[in-house]
Amino acid sequence: MKTYIVETKNIIHNVQVLKQKAGKATIWGVVKGNGYGLGAARLAQVLYEEGITHFAVTALEEAAALREEQREDMQILMLRETSDPRELEQLLQLDVICTIGSVEAAEAVNAAAHTVGKKARAHVKLDTGMGRYGFLPQQIEQAKALWKYENIEMEGVFTHFYRGGNEKVRNQQFAAFQAMVTELRQAGCEVGMVHCCNSLAFWYGPEMHLDAVRLGSCLLGRVCYAQEAGLMRVGYVQADVEALRTIPKGHNVGYGGDCQVKRETKIAVIGVGYLHGFSVERGYDVFRPRDCIHSMARYLKYLLKRHCLTVEINGKTCPVLGHVGMVNLIADVTDIPCALHDPVVVQVNPLDLKAMEVRFQ
Repeated sequence: MKTYIVETKNIIHNVQVLKQKAGKATIWGVVKGNGYGLGAARLAQVLYEEGITHFAVTALEEAAALREEQREDMQILMLRETSDPRELEQLLQLDVICTIGSVEAAEAVNAAAHTVGKKARAHVKLDTGMGRYGFLPQQIEQAKALWKYENIEMEGVFTHFYRGGNEKVRNQQFAAFQAMVTELRQAGCEVGMVHCCNSLAFWYGPEMHLDAVRLGSCLLGRVCYAQEAGLMRVGYVQADVEALRTIPKGHNVGYGGDCQVKRETKIAVIGVGYLHGFSVERGYDVFRPRDCIHSMARYLKYLLKRHCLTVEINGKTCPVLGHVGMVNLIADVTDIPCALHDPVVVQVNPLDLKAMEVRFQ
């Protein structure tokens, strides 16, 4: 049986670390991607019990799941702009704060609010480089006009840094954001809550915390600074040894014939593969020459460091042999005590989880 085990105590630990660093800034707990694969409502419940009452989502289903908890003080912000009338009407009925980053979205939100018969709550999205949603600096006059819509109450202004870990780029984006917010204020716009930090910018740019910060991956201990910050991973796949075999020296292991053992080897077959999210690569969706070179350099670094995939069996680290299959992997257990059905711990990004139960403990 394969199960993703969520260690609730580790989430609580991470929340306490991040709350201390956030100081007076409000934390928006980002539960997009169905709570980063853990379940939006269940993750939000843990965060709420630790004092987080503001949540950010990117799907109507996530907002609906959070509203089922019927917590009156829970604030929900839809980070994604939408102009779909039916979706907007449902969001407004759920009392979700909408994002407006274009004139078209503003018109759609205003019309949906009129249809529903209630004033829409909204945050204005400013584009400082991400390029997805938001008013560009040269569109600031359009942004100023948002405060004239009779069916919309503007409650905040925000942006999203596209490279929060790079100091130079982060500072450029922050300066552009501040300039736009200042211009809105000078025009008499009540901007409300101002926020710009995602997880990376939150850690590296404390002067940018402003009124609020949006934290997602760092709550789960999955950012580059996690170890130095004292953050903890919050889950793992629990599986067991499904089969044991001993194969002779020179025998092939896995697809492709790319791995032959150099000695008589005892192997364990474990029912976790790339279908379940193990060894799934990300970040290969840009094909500029420098991106290809960067990828090649990364693989060379792995080669020089003799990087290999591992799992943990009976508390011992075991190398994975050969290519990972769709539904299983093979581990070398020659040098450790290992029996059929022994417990196995496999590290998987919860966003990649499939065909598996998630259990909080």
